[in-house]
Amino acid sequence: MTEQNPYGTPPPPAGQPYGAAPVPPQQPGYGATPPPPAGQPYAAVPPQAPPPGAQAGYPRYGAYAPAPPPRKSRKMLWILLGVFVGVLALIGGAVAYFVLDVTSNAGTQKVVLPAKFKDLSKDDDNEIARKMEEEITSEFGKGDGAWNPTGVSAVYQDASQDPQLIVVGGYGKVLLPKQELDAMFKGFSEGGPTVSNRHAVDAGPKGGTMECAKATQDGTDLGICAWADNSSLILLMQAPADGKQPDLDKLAADARDLRAVSEVPK
Repeated sequence: MTEQNPYGTPPPPAGQPYGAAPVPPQQPGYGATPPPPAGQPYAAVPPQAPPPGAQAGYPRYGAYAPAPPPRKSRKMLWILLGVFVGVLALIGGAVAYFVLDVTSNAGTQKVVLPAKFKDLSKDDDNEIARKMEEEITSEFGKGDGAWNPTGVSAVYQDASQDPQLIVVGGYGKVLLPKQELDAMFKGFSEGGPTVSNRHAVDAGPKGGTMECAKATQDGTDLGICAWADNSSLILLMQAPADGKQPDLDKLAADARDLRAVSEVPK
C-alpha cells in the first residue's frame, strides 16, 4: 500500500461514493493563518502588514507613553532650596561685620534690583526669592538695634521661565567689606554646597571687593560671585547650561554690570 499525501484529496463523507466531486477545502476564517502548501511544514507566521488605514508603531490601547523628564527649572528650584540654608548661614556669619559705622561713605548706597537684566526677567512671583528676602532682613536685624538693614533677593529667568540667575544679599552700613565677604563664603560652604576655585576678580569702578568661585550641590555645579563695599553685600548664583562648567569670567562681568545698574545712591 502506497503512502498517501497528507494534503491529498480527503476521503468522501459517509454516504458519498468515491468518484463524487471532492468538497473544496474550507476557507480559513477572517484573520486566520492559511495552511502551508503541500509538502511544506508549518513555520513561523510571517509578520503581517497592518490593515489599510492603520499606522504601525503606536502602543496598544491602555499603554501610556513615559513621562517627560522634569524641567530644568524644577530641578534648579530644588537645588536652590538646598542652597537656601547656606544663604541664611552666610548672612548669620556676616552680620557681625554689619555695624553702625562712623565713616562718611558707609551706608550711602542702596540696592534696587531691576525688573530686567540683559535677556533675563525678574520673577516677581517666586516664593523662594520672597522667602529669602524676608529671612535675610530678619537675620540682618539681629544683634544691632541701632540700624535697620534691608535684605534683597531675586530670581531671574529666561524666556522659557527657567531660573538662570539668583541674586541675594543686603545693604546697610558696612565697616569691613573683605571680612564680610570671607564670612559670606564660609557660611555658604557650611550651609551645604562645596566651594572650590575661589579667587578675587576686578570689582569694577564702584570699588570694594569681589570674588568668584564654583559651588557644587547635588551633583550640579553653580557659579557664584559676590561683591562687598561699605554699603552692600550681594551674592549671585548662576545655573550653567546642561553638561557645562560655569563660566566664572562671564559671571564676574555680569556681576559688575548688575552692580552698575542696581547699586544707587539713597
